[in-house]
Amino acid sequence: ELLYYGLIRPSYSPYAAPALLVPKHDGSWRMVVDYKKLNHITIKDSHPLPKMEQTIQTLGGGYKFFSKLDMKSGFWQIPIEEEDRHKTAFITPEGLYEWNVLAQGLKNSPPSFQRVMADILSPCRQFALVYIDDIVVYS
Repeated sequence: ELLYYGLIRPSYSPYAAPALLVPKHDGSWRMVVDYKKLNHITIKDSHPLPKMEQTIQTLGGGYKFFSKLDMKSGFWQIPIEEEDRHKTAFITPEGLYEWNVLAQGLKNSPPSFQRVMADILSPCRQFALVYIDDIVVYS
């Protein structure tokens, strides 16, 4: 499915992080990639994630109505630069693949996604908060 939708592609990278299947709460399976080695040498993206204390204070400010939106597969909406895709290569029994889009497990996926979402929602700061792939609209 990941290949079919263009989220990953076959790779010829010299890198090969191990891919594993882990059970989800509903009994289905999720593929995860162990990027410990890549993350260890990755330069940290220092874009800040919102502080939960500040978020709770904002939401506790007398607002009556709240809507929570969860961005389905949010990371997969952000493409990885072409010259960096080979670094995300992972090995499976079916072959070697690399990500075309941000993947879970990469050190800089959360701050990169937070930056994009904060920029997109900047005109809505008076009534919306974003924490990675969760948005709260309040009034």
